[in-house]
Formats: sequence, structure tokens, C-alpha cells
Amino acid sequence: VVLTDHGERAREEVAAAAAREIAETEGLALLHPFDDPEIVAGQAGVGLEALEQLDARDASVDLLFCSVGGGGLIGGVSLAFHYLSPATEIIAVEPEGFNGMGASLALGVIETMPIGPKTICDGLMARRPGDAPFAAVRTAGVRGITVDDQSVRGAMRIAFERLKLVLEPSGAASLAALLGCKIDVSGKTVLVVATGGNVSLTDFMTHMNDGRI
Repeated sequence: VVLTDHGERAREEVAAAAAREIAETEGLALLHPFDDPEIVAGQAGVGLEALEQLDARDASVDLLFCSVGGGGLIGGVSLAFHYLSPATEIIAVEPEGFNGMGASLALGVIETMPIGPKTICDGLMARRPGDAPFAAVRTAGVRGITVDDQSVRGAMRIAFERLKLVLEPSGAASLAALLGCKIDVSGKTVLVVATGGNVSLTDFMTHMNDGRI
């Protein structure tokens, strides 16, 4: 593990630069966490697994919410649904101030966002989507929305109290988008990709207390 000090710079960019330097110095292969076509293809497995479970229940999905950082996960999931369930509308969910994917989709080209205010969704703080994920997401006709920290805390609390799921903030962002009623879901079958429970007990309890609704 190599720790980096990003200061006022974007964390992901500082870490990526450090990883490239280590790879070049030590002659190692660098596997990017999201901006690699093979990584995107691998993460399509999440979409394929969901589709298999839906097929076993003779069910289909009208609307899918997925949290977005650099875009690797939604890139893979959106491709799986684009080709196997093209009627499903896919929503990219990002924290306020870090909506690089949504802004890029709106413009039709990759947009690098300025460093936004700090968010509890620390796994979704990429300023821009990766080239490979963006190409996949754009092909699938995905659109983006944002959520604020308080709605994410509320989603974490509901997931724990009603579903007995421990979600980290980044993983709960997609659920926050659904619960926030930013999109009309009445009469629709909805799938929420809620990723990750990487949160300390102290932080989780803080979010539980702050997430009362």
C-alpha cells in the first residue's frame, strides 16, 4: 500500500499518477480500476447476473439506478442491459459536485469537472469518466442525475433498518436517487445496483444519526 497526499488536487488523479510512476519504475503492468475495456467487460458480469435472476423470475426491469465514480461498473452494466434488455432505462447517479459522467453525457464529449466540495461518497469523487466507460455508457443512452449527502445518509439508514443491508455512502447513492423521487417510478419495476459496504463502524453510526428522516 502506497499512501499519497493529494492536498487540494483530485485524489484519483494523484493516485493514478503515483501508480503510473511505480509501474514504470518497477516494470509492472498497470491495471486501471475503471478506464480499461477489459475491466468494463468484467463488470458487465453484474448486469448479466441481474438479468439471469430476472429471467428466472420471468421478470423485466423498466428503470435501473447505478452509482458512478469513474464509470467502470455502469459501463459494464449498461452494455449488458443495452444488448439484452434494451427497453430498460439506465440512470447514472453521482454526488453533487462530482457529476462528470452526467455532464459529459449532456455535452456528448468527456468533461472534466472542477474539484467540488467534499462529499461523503468518497468512492465517487472522480472528476471525469474514463474513456472506455464513457463510450459504453453513451452507446447505451444513459442519463445522469445527482444526489446530495443528506439523501445518501437517509438511504443508508433505510437500507439498514428495512433491508438489513450495511451500505457505504458511495453504494447508497443509487438508492438515494430512487428514494429522492427525482424520477417518476410509479408503475415501474426498478433495479438499484447498491455497491459496497466499505464503511467503518464509527462513520456508519455517524451517518445513521445524521440520516434521520
